[in-house]
Amino acid sequence: MTLRVLAFTPLPAAGAAGRYRVFQYVEPLRAHGITLEAVPFFDDAAFARLYTPGGALAKAWDIARLTRAHAARLRSAAHHDVAFVHRELWPLAGGWPLELLRAAQPRYVFDLDDAVFLPNVSDANRRFVNLKSHGSVSAIAAHAGAVTAGNGWLAEWARVTRGTSASANTVEVLPTVVDCDLWRPASAPSGGAIRLLWIGSPSTVRYLEAWGAVITRLGARHPELELHVIGARLELPGVRCVSHAWGADTERTLAQHCHIGLSPLDTGDWESGKCGLKQLLYMSLGLPAVASRTGVHTEIVTPGVDGELVDDDAGLEAALERLIVDRARREALGGGARATVEQRYSLRSATPRLAALLHRVAESR
Repeated sequence: MTLRVLAFTPLPAAGAAGRYRVFQYVEPLRAHGITLEAVPFFDDAAFARLYTPGGALAKAWDIARLTRAHAARLRSAAHHDVAFVHRELWPLAGGWPLELLRAAQPRYVFDLDDAVFLPNVSDANRRFVNLKSHGSVSAIAAHAGAVTAGNGWLAEWARVTRGTSASANTVEVLPTVVDCDLWRPASAPSGGAIRLLWIGSPSTVRYLEAWGAVITRLGARHPELELHVIGARLELPGVRCVSHAWGADTERTLAQHCHIGLSPLDTGDWESGKCGLKQLLYMSLGLPAVASRTGVHTEIVTPGVDGELVDDDAGLEAALERLIVDRARREALGGGARATVEQRYSLRSATPRLAALLHRVAESR
């Protein structure tokens, strides 16, 4: 018998979080007898406007026009066996979406891969931070049949939030994973430029900017060095910087032709909620990556085996210098990185766990 799941996610497949936590599971779950229907709140047009500066009236109209259809979809959860809520139920504050969902379908899984319970917002929408839905997240987590968290820190928040109820221990760490059949190593370009790679968004490029002085110094010593940025724009003095717009059809190919991945991150609660997606993408392609020693990076990376962890600018410069000049080291760490992803962070390994959890929640009282 097919299990029918209705998945609510804030963003369409163009948004990385939903793409890797929801949409990529649609086909693999069919093999486990599960039909997953993903319904994003924002459509492609609204998502394209969401993180651009200004346009407050257009964004307000987007939310108004999309909310009516969203309410209907919440009610339609009654025709499914279980619901799956990724991150939030509505982009603004308010408890009515959860009330609608619980009335229609009280059996649901809550999934979070970011510290969405904190008052964080992009620079483009900074003045609307008090309208955001972070205050509603605790109630969604508390009433869920189970919670899937992208790392251990988020899982602990969920356990505390759910308290001592009988369902408090139904919290599982389900890391963000990569489809290793799609994300595969290509033949590394030989000779010529050494390409550093960063994948992200305009809201996270500030982490890369903090590494700018080190990359500039390396560029002075290695004129062949290039920095390739996917999803944002960055210019550094003395380094050839190439910015690429994100595209579903181009991201993987661009990344495959680079040599070293960069995963800079600050320390703090917001950063502790991160689940290391860019690091996993680099590793799936067999790229050695250099990551800040913080948050989930310390769970993913074994230094000297499948990547490098750095604490400060001096450590960053030394790690990158070694990888730039030593092709054998790049290949060794890249091979270890690919093996780590296949063993611990692959879509193939995660799908049976998610399928089993969905079945358990659907069968619960």
